[in-house]
Amino acid sequence: MAKFVIAGSCDCPYFAKLELLADQLSTNLPHFQVHKIVLPKEQWGGWLADTCNKNNWVHEKSPIVWRELVDRGGKGMLLGGFNEFMEYAQCYYGLTSEMMTELMFKIRDENIDACAEKLKEEEEFKNLSKPTHICIVNASNPVAYHLIPSVASGKIYGPDTEISVRLFDSPIRAKALEGIAMEIQDLAFPLLRKVTVCEDLNEAFKDASAVIFLDSTKDVESEETHDEYLLKNFEQFKTYAKVLDNQALPDAKIILSGNGALNFNAHVLIEHSSKLNKQNIVASSRLQERRARTLLAEKMRVIPAGVQDVVTWGNCANDAAVDSMHIELSLATVKGYDGAITGPTWFSRSLIEMIYDNKWLSTDFITDHGHRKDKLEGAFNHPTSLSEAAALSSLMRDWIQGASSPDEIFSLGVECEGWYDISGCVMSLPVKFTGGSYQVVWDMELSAESKTKLRKVEIELKRDLKVAFPSIEDDPKQAFGEDSELITAMVQQQQLSESPSKTAGDKLDVIVEEDAEEQPEAVKDDQPAKEIEA
Repeated sequence: MAKFVIAGSCDCPYFAKLELLADQLSTNLPHFQVHKIVLPKEQWGGWLADTCNKNNWVHEKSPIVWRELVDRGGKGMLLGGFNEFMEYAQCYYGLTSEMMTELMFKIRDENIDACAEKLKEEEEFKNLSKPTHICIVNASNPVAYHLIPSVASGKIYGPDTEISVRLFDSPIRAKALEGIAMEIQDLAFPLLRKVTVCEDLNEAFKDASAVIFLDSTKDVESEETHDEYLLKNFEQFKTYAKVLDNQALPDAKIILSGNGALNFNAHVLIEHSSKLNKQNIVASSRLQERRARTLLAEKMRVIPAGVQDVVTWGNCANDAAVDSMHIELSLATVKGYDGAITGPTWFSRSLIEMIYDNKWLSTDFITDHGHRKDKLEGAFNHPTSLSEAAALSSLMRDWIQGASSPDEIFSLGVECEGWYDISGCVMSLPVKFTGGSYQVVWDMELSAESKTKLRKVEIELKRDLKVAFPSIEDDPKQAFGEDSELITAMVQQQQLSESPSKTAGDKLDVIVEEDAEEQPEAVKDDQPAKEIEA
């Protein structure tokens, strides 16, 4: 059996003549099969180049003809173009085409109309499906590899939402992204409509409902200083903010995750975006929270899911230093603890009351939490990408669908607006997720020690911001160091006790402290001289 493939551009008259001759052969010869491929002229050049590269052929114009070896298997055998197929038909079958030029152009015009109609139908079919566009920046990061199945499977957005995934990274990562895109397609998720590798930010952010920023993959270790690193990030995220404003949906959810200056980068996006909902620009601190829950669960001999309402304040980065964050356990609870008092699955008890080891909480717990990332990566010699992806997936699911318990407290990096006397920076705070949004838990009662730690964390975060935002005022408490709270309280008390009693609108007298030598002049004239001398 002979099967021939004839392909050409819709505006090629020679393809029209060849097409008619192939139809005649197929009608008159029972074992002659023909498959026709007609493409719009805009797509023809790229398709021809790809086909020739795939089969190691050399052909440069429309039409192209090859024979499929149906009975033998293997790749097709190139015959050539118009002249080669005409010669082949004449020699093997004794047929040729005597089509007049006028008819050739008529069939060409019909092919052009048919292509236009087909493209219109395909566009209408695509418009029937309006998937949610998810963009992952720095998608060659291994975290993206583990995160995408959760995004595309319906775990995050639910079983009724179609998903379009866009992958963006530097041009040198293009091949890696193409490989990731192919593997995503192989997953064959029913809700996944499209995977696109983007080289342009405008294309990547166009109508995006969610944009996830991951750490960039470094080929070599940079020797730049910390300030240089911050200024580089400032320029980069200022560019991101501008494109997000112009292309992303106004209510798009923007999530930053990874290491380094996560709080700083989120603040830059917030300060330089004007059309986005700024409450939707957040930094993920869920992995830090989960690490703390795991250590507490090991201590209590329960599963990590049994420890809840643990709050990590401050730095959101996965590699945050111990002194740049604070773990608050005042509201933490534990479920499933094998103690004297037990109850149903929902029954929980205060973790602080059950742990009986305050020394461990203030020493080894803090140290182990700070070193957990290095310990894990040292054990298997690669980044903790699986746990970071799982933390991101959990955060997105809770944010979009709502947490399983609306009263459960989580940690999230948000722009502070005066809660707990903190403002002007992004900091991890306690939040609750419900109804597709989050609410900051603003009424937690904190101890004096916790407030002092938060003040130190705030100062540390704002120190980074001053590199790119010089207008940020220095905190007057910073100069006092560890005694800032005590000194501030003393100064305020002294000001209250020394303030003259005046009604509103009265002019306050200027009080000048006189030297000891000048004080006698202020004594009344009728006071005895002996008392003055004394």
